[in-house]
Amino acid sequence: HLDKAHAAWQVLQQETPGTEAAQKALKVYDRAVVAIVRAMRRQEGTAAWGKTVQLSGAKSWKLALDEPTRQESPPTLALSEFARCWVASDVKLNGFDQVVAHGGLGVPVVLAQDDPLRATRPFHPPKGEFLPATAVLEFPDAANGHAAEARLRFYDPLAVSAIKVGRHSLPMAENLTAPLQFSLTDSTIDENGADRLAPSASGEDESKLFFLHRYDRTKVPVVFVHGLRSGPVVWKNTVNALLADPALRRRYQPVCFVYPSGLPIPTSAARLRELLKSSREKLDPNHQNTGFDRMALVGHSMGGLLARMQVIDSGKDFWRSFFAVTPEKLAREVDAKTQRMMRNALFFDHLPNVKTVVFISTPHQGSELADNGILQATAKLILLLPKTVRSSVKALTELPPALINPTLRSFHDWGVEGVENLSTKHPYFHALARHPIDVPFHSVISTRNKEDYLNGSDGVVPYWSAHLTGAKSETIIPYPHGCLEKPGSVQAVMTILKGKS
Repeated sequence: HLDKAHAAWQVLQQETPGTEAAQKALKVYDRAVVAIVRAMRRQEGTAAWGKTVQLSGAKSWKLALDEPTRQESPPTLALSEFARCWVASDVKLNGFDQVVAHGGLGVPVVLAQDDPLRATRPFHPPKGEFLPATAVLEFPDAANGHAAEARLRFYDPLAVSAIKVGRHSLPMAENLTAPLQFSLTDSTIDENGADRLAPSASGEDESKLFFLHRYDRTKVPVVFVHGLRSGPVVWKNTVNALLADPALRRRYQPVCFVYPSGLPIPTSAARLRELLKSSREKLDPNHQNTGFDRMALVGHSMGGLLARMQVIDSGKDFWRSFFAVTPEKLAREVDAKTQRMMRNALFFDHLPNVKTVVFISTPHQGSELADNGILQATAKLILLLPKTVRSSVKALTELPPALINPTLRSFHDWGVEGVENLSTKHPYFHALARHPIDVPFHSVISTRNKEDYLNGSDGVVPYWSAHLTGAKSETIIPYPHGCLEKPGSVQAVMTILKGKS
């Protein structure tokens, strides 16, 4: 394979791109590199993984597999940082509307660091780090008396689009969809330590903010926030469409927030606020990267409410929407951890670096379905909460009625559990309405009755609840509530991010 790739490389150095000879050489070269990468996969987990290989035979070869990440352009990724390497075309994709890929020089791969003991980079996906890369086998001039040398380098296709071969610049192959198959999942760990599929994160530690690629200081983070009983997987076609657009992927870097949606909405919003702040402190401690000053939030359903609470100030209204007594009096009834959780959730300031918000099917005035006692009984999300949080939420549900906002005393769990928090009768929505949004925001509203959308609904959120006066744009899409993977919903978000709405 090295011999074939080398012979093809020599042709590519001389032939004008596009000629029959150049196209034939490129096919031979790419097939050889695929075979070499697959052979390397068999070494995963061994001491030889990512190390230089010496091959002896009719012709001796030195294959350098661990080229360190280079500071100069174009940058490369070091194979030794990762535990696995898949050829992207070998990855079975599920549920994507399109594959963001094209041919060219090299072989698209997925580099994975999914070993919990080694996946130490901040804000990586819950299951580990999964990055797109393109394997390119390069052949420097051989020195007399030494084995022929080949260097297998892994280029970042988000940063590099072409490689110089001889006198020519050749387009590099890429596949940006395959890594999303791994990083956008709903697989979590249950209390027994076993993998399972869950409607959202199953533990407090899984309330995470994660970048789908390594942080790029030149790009604006756009944060996607899922809704009730959902997870980051619902954003796969939206993220994929963003990566498919060269202008958008040059401007934005996709980020996801995952959380246990059975928590009170203000508690999850506080966790998101904390992580948005800490992401900048860790990744841009000197606040020099202007991308962080122009963050965008995109929230679906309950996730839209979490996003809204990042761009308003609380005053005392949110505390009063839950409790009839002051924080000092409530402190006598709950432990210190619960006190701290409620103060962080109900007293807050807006984040000045969030500049755009997109609401998708967001119940700004609640959902009538949440008023249904049967629905509340069958959707007891409190049972899905992590043990570390469940005790605090349970402590709130067991408070004496006199401490609770009178409106909430008829609620089963005092209105603190996820579904009850969405009731149109909840005072939380009155508090929300009293605080204006001071950044540009957009509404994408799904309705199954597009002709009469003013009186329509998506089956969960009626138009009157999803509508917000003052939106920079309002887009009506003809779908039910679970609309995120529909092309109209994806296109609406892309149009907003392009600034064309």
